[in-house]
Amino acid sequence: MKQKWQFFLVLGGLFAGFNFFSCDLETPERISIKTSGTNYEFPLGSGSFLIRDKMSASELRKNFSENLSEGSEEIKVYDYNPTQRDDDVLQYLIKYPIKEVSLGLSADGTNDMNFSTKIEISNLNENIGQALKIEEKSYTIIETGIESVIPENKGIPFNITAPTFSGIKLSAGSFKISVNPEETVSEDFELNAKVILCDGSGNEIASSEERNIASGTGNSPLVLDLSGKILQPEMRFKLSGTMRGGTAGTVHSFKVSMQADSFKIQQVTGLTMAAEEIGDLDSNPETPDGCVSFESDFDFSGVNDYLISAEIESGKMNVFSTIPEGWSGITAGIENINVSQGEGFKVSENEFSDETLSAEESTKYLFNKTAVLENQTIKPSNVAGNVKVSGQVSVSFENATLVFDEATVNPEVEIGGSCKIDKIKSLKVNISALSEASDLTGEVDTGLNFSNLLKDNLGDASDLIKNIKFSGVEGYVFAIQPGIEVFNGVKYSNCKLEAVYETDGISKTSVLVNVNGNGNGGLSLKETKIDLDALADENYMITDKSILSPENYSVKTEDSAVCNLLNDMPDSLKIKYELSGFSNATNELELTGEDFEKLTELKSVQIFILLKVPLQFTLTDKFDYPVAESVNDGYIKISDVKKLVESINSDGEEEENEKNEDLLKRDSQEDFEDVKKYLDLVESVSIFYKTKNSITKNSTELEIRGTMDDLLTGIHKDLTIDSTPDYPDEYKEIEITDREDLKKIFNTYPFNPIFQVSIQADGELKEIPRNAEFGITGYVRICLNGEVEIWSKNKENE
Repeated sequence: MKQKWQFFLVLGGLFAGFNFFSCDLETPERISIKTSGTNYEFPLGSGSFLIRDKMSASELRKNFSENLSEGSEEIKVYDYNPTQRDDDVLQYLIKYPIKEVSLGLSADGTNDMNFSTKIEISNLNENIGQALKIEEKSYTIIETGIESVIPENKGIPFNITAPTFSGIKLSAGSFKISVNPEETVSEDFELNAKVILCDGSGNEIASSEERNIASGTGNSPLVLDLSGKILQPEMRFKLSGTMRGGTAGTVHSFKVSMQADSFKIQQVTGLTMAAEEIGDLDSNPETPDGCVSFESDFDFSGVNDYLISAEIESGKMNVFSTIPEGWSGITAGIENINVSQGEGFKVSENEFSDETLSAEESTKYLFNKTAVLENQTIKPSNVAGNVKVSGQVSVSFENATLVFDEATVNPEVEIGGSCKIDKIKSLKVNISALSEASDLTGEVDTGLNFSNLLKDNLGDASDLIKNIKFSGVEGYVFAIQPGIEVFNGVKYSNCKLEAVYETDGISKTSVLVNVNGNGNGGLSLKETKIDLDALADENYMITDKSILSPENYSVKTEDSAVCNLLNDMPDSLKIKYELSGFSNATNELELTGEDFEKLTELKSVQIFILLKVPLQFTLTDKFDYPVAESVNDGYIKISDVKKLVESINSDGEEEENEKNEDLLKRDSQEDFEDVKKYLDLVESVSIFYKTKNSITKNSTELEIRGTMDDLLTGIHKDLTIDSTPDYPDEYKEIEITDREDLKKIFNTYPFNPIFQVSIQADGELKEIPRNAEFGITGYVRICLNGEVEIWSKNKENE
């Protein structure tokens, strides 16, 4: 600043010096210059902005996003310009999702249903043991008359003739062995013996207890424990022990017979048995030998609540049983199979055929049967919904290997099935059961703080924010059906939407929508196919007029409800919703197969609110900021216009030197001290400014007053604010000539007065057009008058 002031003075001095040295005169005592008529001017700067640029849809989206709490749904803002005229009111569409209500009806319910059950072959283990047929043999004993040892031998061979097998390993069980003489033995003859069981080669396997069996075992057979032993079809047995008494040389033949008792088979190999040989397997007198009965359900619980009936165009049912692990050589079949669902679903036995399987796959199944489903009708409501499957499984063995769980003994065979419906011909559903009860009530946290949101766009202008009352804001509730014609006429019988929020720390509730079927028709589903994102251009502008036509939205919000809500400046805004179930004229919904297929992709109803927010409002003077300075004078005060314009134009970061910028462009305290010595030269300080203002559609009706105030100097000046769309030709002037005021200005650093604006709060509707613009420009002029010494002979000699 020092250099700027001296520039004018030195320029005058050079001019005077040039004239002086061009003349043949004596050297003067001093040289000074007169500054009369010298003006020093410098710009204050200028700034202007279009409202639509500072409040563009993209900027509002950004501000919404920054003010949302974590986890809140995205709020979408669009620039709505249906007339495509720049002089029309600037307005927005704001979309907020309320709820995505899932439909219970979907292809998942009938597309792939399954059942699985396990049947216990309760008597198989026991029946195999009971089916053993063991050859009866004779054993020759010769009385010796003296005590002697029974002669050693390899044993008598015998066969287990049925069933055919290779080996049986027992976890428990025994042979009961009867040994009885065919004729009477000598009265004093004793035969103290035990029975030893050997394999076919004569190797000992097990033995019974030893006792006197000379007169036979009678009703107390010898017991031979076979736990952990392996039986073979060809085996041997022998007697071991001592004998005494009797008549030497007397020959006796003892008949030996064996019977399986309490067999628990661990494994059997090479087993061959027909069904009739296997015998009763489930203790059901109506079940043939070698068969096990079963009954199970195809679970229709996924559709029971809503399905009345469905006609199948194509599909198939599969019933199968897998071979238990470790088993082989089993032949199984399914007999008397019956599939039914009361009056609906029926599949008879002759409709089942063997599933086509590869050689490898076929080894995995006992049986695998398939029936083609065509023109079958599902009616779950008749018999609690589930399809009953029953039948009998027959088994036979050929060179089979069976492994039994030692813990359960009785093996379990799993029987399963699947019902796959590829295509539905028609469908009838109970419409009231289509929506889940848990989806019908709840609360959505918008995460919005509206007072912060307005501050982001209007800066720190609390007085203006608190006194704006929006007008003409409308809310539209969209309940979008899945895009299927039969849903036309479907509605939520009742719908209530409430805004729950706080304002100035006070909890409030505001009803936005309250409709019911008995009165104004409920919340109808609409087949709206409007995609707002698709309609918007790269600047999020939408020009389509049909968006808010009645055929698209379901219901409008209550009159003035949204306006009142916005004017409350809600914080912590939540939307509470209460919905009833679906209804229509018949409470039924009849769908074609094509409709049903669409529902496999479209499974929900989308509910959202679309706000149309025109920038039109009234101004009131119910609040002055700060409260302590409330004057209720009919004007709204913007305490610092310069700061407001800077905050709107800036990116939110203000440099410290901008806050303390000196109006006289003095750069520092040192500069300030240097300039003070030229104060006597200053005749006046003038601030020239002009404004352009087309913020409202008819700005001439908007009375605006302005002042310039500086707290440090106490200087106060009134301003005139132009309300013209362009800058006027002439500048307005604030002139300061009072010496005391000038002295205050030059003795104050920084001199940074506040420019205040008061807008008349006349209660009249104000509309901000799309081309609304505000701008201000200005400069400072310092007029100089006086004489300043630039050279002195006396000072030079000093």
